[in-house]
Amino acid sequence: MLNPDILRGKNVLLRADLDVPLEQGKVVNDFRLRALLPTLRLCLTNAQSTLITGHLGRPEAKSEEFGLKPVREWLEKALHRSIYFIDSGFSPGEWARGEFPLAMLDNLRFDPGELNNSREFARELTQGSDIYVYEAFASYNSAASLRIIPEIIPTYTGLQFDREVEELEKIVKSPVAPSLLVLSGAKEDKGEYVDNLVDKFDEILVGGKLASHIQPQTNVLPASLTPDGLDIDDASARLFSEKIKAAKSVVISGPLGRFEDGIHIVGTKAIFSAAVHSPARNASHSDAGGPARVIIGGGDTLAAIPALGFAYSDFDFVSTGGGAMLEFLATGTHPLLTIIRNQTHAGS
Repeated sequence: MLNPDILRGKNVLLRADLDVPLEQGKVVNDFRLRALLPTLRLCLTNAQSTLITGHLGRPEAKSEEFGLKPVREWLEKALHRSIYFIDSGFSPGEWARGEFPLAMLDNLRFDPGELNNSREFARELTQGSDIYVYEAFASYNSAASLRIIPEIIPTYTGLQFDREVEELEKIVKSPVAPSLLVLSGAKEDKGEYVDNLVDKFDEILVGGKLASHIQPQTNVLPASLTPDGLDIDDASARLFSEKIKAAKSVVISGPLGRFEDGIHIVGTKAIFSAAVHSPARNASHSDAGGPARVIIGGGDTLAAIPALGFAYSDFDFVSTGGGAMLEFLATGTHPLLTIIRNQTHAGS
């Protein structure tokens, strides 16, 4: 577990989750950045220097649209201190010479080496760093910053990462029955998660466009959609709400309709309300299994919560990950943890 002794006097390379929505050069949803702050502040208090790295979107080339300067600006205001920004002319290790105790590198995906798993790129990033702190649970894709750097220098998980693992392991190892997964999305390939998770939950409820691609099974119930296919219909919204209220372990991944337009909000608002006001959440600890617990996550879900009038604190735990959360529930681990364990065993 990350602590001051590990960080003290070290040059830290910090992989953060900086993939946040921007509008007109401003951060419009800062949940992931706020989740980063405890680990970042721990580094600033104890480490000699900290270099923040991360990605934003899927740029095909370097562009201002996908640059991290708006994220730097948000962090500077939150920390009440300046952050040296490295966007070009970067000499590896330069940031760690003491002149800039806090620096940020621009979007990692501006360099093709990131998604190409380039070992050379990974070595360039780690030059001058003593340890690597990974605080980007939602980034589980194949990339140099995830797969290669942990093989090069000592790697530790961040405080939010550890919370994600702790919460999701409870669902994986000891869910309180009945357990329920609400899964939604617009991409058909997300249906693979239904197959991977069908044995992990007592029931899976499927919404969004994904519902039209899923066949009903014993414990898999796809919603009926509105005529335009952009929301679940009233009957499914009522049925899903009743099932959520009766469940003891609830995981919600994805809004159930196109809530962004302010019209197709019925399904998503209904399930959020059912989860927040579930009688089972107010049950006493003496009841079987204790009170219900609701975990919610995913990028679109993070946006839907405030947009529909809810607060993140309304839920028991809010995950920064969408696909990463579902992948953890399916496999019981995160690729980074597997890499760290393998390196530990190899060195023992």
